[in-house]
Amino acid sequence: MTAAPLQSPPSTQTRAGFQAALAAYLIWGLLPLYLMLVSFADPREILGQRILWCLPATLIGVFALGGWRHGLSELRAALRPKLIGALALSAAFIFVNWAIYVWAVAAHRVIEAALAYFLAPLVQAGLGVIFFKEKLSPWQGAALACAGAGVIIQGLALGVFPWISITLCLTWCAYALVRKQAVVPAAAGLFIETTLLAPLAIALLLSLGAAATFDDNAGRAVLLALAGPATAIPLALFAFGARRLSFTTIGLLQYIAPSLQFAVGALAGEPLNALRLVSFAIIWIGLAFYTYDATRRDKD
Repeated sequence: MTAAPLQSPPSTQTRAGFQAALAAYLIWGLLPLYLMLVSFADPREILGQRILWCLPATLIGVFALGGWRHGLSELRAALRPKLIGALALSAAFIFVNWAIYVWAVAAHRVIEAALAYFLAPLVQAGLGVIFFKEKLSPWQGAALACAGAGVIIQGLALGVFPWISITLCLTWCAYALVRKQAVVPAAAGLFIETTLLAPLAIALLLSLGAAATFDDNAGRAVLLALAGPATAIPLALFAFGARRLSFTTIGLLQYIAPSLQFAVGALAGEPLNALRLVSFAIIWIGLAFYTYDATRRDKD
């Protein structure tokens, strides 16, 4: 009779989950720095390389997280016809999201991109009402009102409709909504999505012709290839952490990424006038309402 494997105590699992989720949000928050580092390349090349290098990175993740047999089982499950249709739709949303984000960093509009991910949890709460018949608490209603006011003030501060923030927010929320319905592990799902996007990525790279920089030298090639791990690793870390942490803890950690992005944009010298600061302040108040409500529900 063999001894039963030792189980990690809950506190150890929680600590490991917290460290993994924290690392994921730190990587996402510092992603603009990486994109600035590869600014020698056209945004189309960065996007195309990101998609293509995600393929081996996520495939390694599938087997590293669950082993060979479990990984094959996850991939087979993700290839079911019903899931392929859903993953094709989520792939379209994430393609638009990635494309705009890469362009926004290249155009020195990181702060506008950061606003999208401050808004995302508030918009997701609104989508829960629309698609899942969830009821808004008074605190959530106040949070959504703050989000709306913040977007309007942001538009006034910019002098134009904040389309970068809104499009990034909506495509990310739509992606999350589709993936919520398509029950498939994170790494396997991303592998299928990037496989579906691979022809688009190849077309983007071919469209560059001699302007492509990947084969300029080994250093540039390595930097561009890192786009794959930079996408796949935080996703795997987040999936690991989310299974071990409460909703409230994840909810609090998710503000780390846009806060870091905001700081990167500000330190890079992007314009940040008083009206823009007011818009962010109102959205931060909304996030405080949202977080308080989530904490209160978790205790109940």
